[in-house]
Amino acid sequence: MVQLCTGLYMMFYYEPGLQDTYKSIQYLTNETLFGSFFRNTHRYVAFLLVYITFLHMVRSFYRADYLGRRMNWLTGVALFLLVLSFTVTGAILPWEWKGYWIMEMFINFVETFPLVGTELRHFFMDTYTPMRNFIVHNLFLPLITFILLQYHCLSRLKKRGFTTYLLNHSFIILPALLVAIGLVLYYPIPTEDPEIIPMPLEGRFIPAPEWFFVTFLLPFWKFHKYTVPTFTFYIPLAIIALMFALPYLHRKKFVQGFSLKKLLLYVPSTLLILFLFFGTIYGSYDSPWAGCNCCHNVSMGKRMGIPPVTFKDRNRNPLNENKKWMMLHWYEPQVTW
Repeated sequence: MVQLCTGLYMMFYYEPGLQDTYKSIQYLTNETLFGSFFRNTHRYVAFLLVYITFLHMVRSFYRADYLGRRMNWLTGVALFLLVLSFTVTGAILPWEWKGYWIMEMFINFVETFPLVGTELRHFFMDTYTPMRNFIVHNLFLPLITFILLQYHCLSRLKKRGFTTYLLNHSFIILPALLVAIGLVLYYPIPTEDPEIIPMPLEGRFIPAPEWFFVTFLLPFWKFHKYTVPTFTFYIPLAIIALMFALPYLHRKKFVQGFSLKKLLLYVPSTLLILFLFFGTIYGSYDSPWAGCNCCHNVSMGKRMGIPPVTFKDRNRNPLNENKKWMMLHWYEPQVTW
């Protein structure tokens, strides 16, 4: 509901064009009434939505909601994938340097897919425009989401009453919203000066991916290039396929107490959940001094795409050893050099 309201407000100011998109974002943020508040709220609630949806999926798994509630489970898995799709398309929408490089990382990511990777890369490169991304984010994805929500929970909530449901869950909703508002007020999104043109190969290069993308980028700098498809395609595909197949693979309720079936199902799943959760934290912590900052930050964009001579050399470039500076720069590159 928060994302819908803040998104509708921002739609009145957004100009989906290569030349005007970021200018409209700057105008929204700096000139309009509550523009900065709504934009930052939309951003931070999106982060919380990813985590809360993930935790909801975990809770539903341990409650064995896939037993007897097949449609609810299947639509829930699909909705979680849609939430991730919202984050990718939404991060690209402003079309500043961060949005441009997230698009670049996304097409490099899909290129690792076997057989269809090259075709997918060319497809996204040939068809991308800010307008089409805007339509996908604000029309296509919401339409599918509302249809799935109808089957997932809205039909039941209509009978139970929305007001009662919101009141019962307010002790969870309000603290999360207070956290988001605190981030909005104290850590707003940096907005560059109006004269900087946020187009590829022009202006300043100041890319810094959002924290949740780092988890998906870990295989690119931790493993050999030939093993990357295993982590970017085969393992995620197997996990998604297993989640969709779970209601059909296991149809009987567990017997109370310890059982071998519980052990075989819950132990690997728990390890996977811990890996995903702590992988996000570790990736966000480790990525600034994994070599990325050498090109992106220390050179201040003057040699973007060409590793400087101090690449990963912490003796010649002491800033690579200064973790506090690198973390500040990673999250606020516009103000920390």
